[in-house]
Amino acid sequence: MRRDRRNPVLPVLAWVGNVAFLAAIGSYLFDYVQGIDGMFEAGTDNIVGRDFTVFWSGAVLTAAGRLAELYDPVAFQAAMGGLFAYDALYYTWTHPPHALFAVFPLAALPYLWALAAWSLAGVAAYTTVIRKPAALCAPATFMCLLIGQTGLLVGAAYLGALALLRRRPMLAGVCIGLVSVKPHLGVLIPVALLAARAWRAFAGAALTVLAAVLLSALAFGWEAWRAWLVDALPHQASLSLPGSLTVSAFSGARTAGWPTWAAWLVQTPFTVLAVLATWWTFSRLRRGLVSETSAFGVLLLATTVATPYLFVYDLTLASPVVLAALAAWRCRAEKLRDLGECAVWLVVWMLPVLGMIIGSGFMAFSSVVLLAALLLVLRSAARGGDGIRAQATQ
Repeated sequence: MRRDRRNPVLPVLAWVGNVAFLAAIGSYLFDYVQGIDGMFEAGTDNIVGRDFTVFWSGAVLTAAGRLAELYDPVAFQAAMGGLFAYDALYYTWTHPPHALFAVFPLAALPYLWALAAWSLAGVAAYTTVIRKPAALCAPATFMCLLIGQTGLLVGAAYLGALALLRRRPMLAGVCIGLVSVKPHLGVLIPVALLAARAWRAFAGAALTVLAAVLLSALAFGWEAWRAWLVDALPHQASLSLPGSLTVSAFSGARTAGWPTWAAWLVQTPFTVLAVLATWWTFSRLRRGLVSETSAFGVLLLATTVATPYLFVYDLTLASPVVLAALAAWRCRAEKLRDLGECAVWLVVWMLPVLGMIIGSGFMAFSSVVLLAALLLVLRSAARGGDGIRAQATQ
């Protein structure tokens, strides 16, 4: 009988997570202290929350009735410059109009109080859904807090939808509809629902999105939707995104200096494979051949592979998959394959901070690491295992 040894991966992961925790908190506090005095000075880079300046600016402009400036990149950057007295660089408002419902209340608060409320809401929503304290140590979690991004809130909606899919399909559909504020993260959800024939969840999602579109058109006008489709989306597609923060095949090619058309060619096989993996897995889920844990793991990882616009803070979707895989692992030193698979999961876990440590050159290959993680879960699912927990028994 083989002796069952304690998994050495989790202590290492906990140690790395604690270091990331301390580094993130230290960096955040440093930016906070430095930023309070300089955040309204011309040309300063010490903006507390950084990306959150976009959401608060959008809320302030909406409250002031200056909707025409939201989807005009030049006008929006000028407006941000007026609010913060700094160069807005590539910051633009690229979210669909119904996302304004989520940020509009922030206009009633001063910037720092709005950032605090935004961060606390994200942590509360994400931890309520995931129910894994270790997720708070995930580098993706702290990237969301450091720059004031949406990863925790959108991740909570996405993961909440999966948790409710079998028990409360209509409510799961509502959560899916909420993910539409970041539509590029929901590209595979219709594929999964159709393959699983989850008609009630599909109907709930469709009705939620339709209601959000109609209500936002009533509140902000159809011109906002036209401007988003015609002005904002093409502008976003033309941007050269920061290589240290992006993790898709498309952005990796752009970081390497490839033209946009070539970057799309690189992204296409990743997206096609992700679509096929999702359809295959959820078709088997419908027939009872794959567990929900396996199917959800495939969907979450396939989402990170499929979208051309994936940022490190969006990896809150992958964090629970990594935790589940490593928690079930028996890392056997006598097999190089097992060590390699452990390394894949650890790199996925640390991706959000590796760009800052190693540089954007490494991040150009991050999509390959995410693809490798997806293939690991698919392999176990194909063998009839759980897809994540089965890794421990192979």
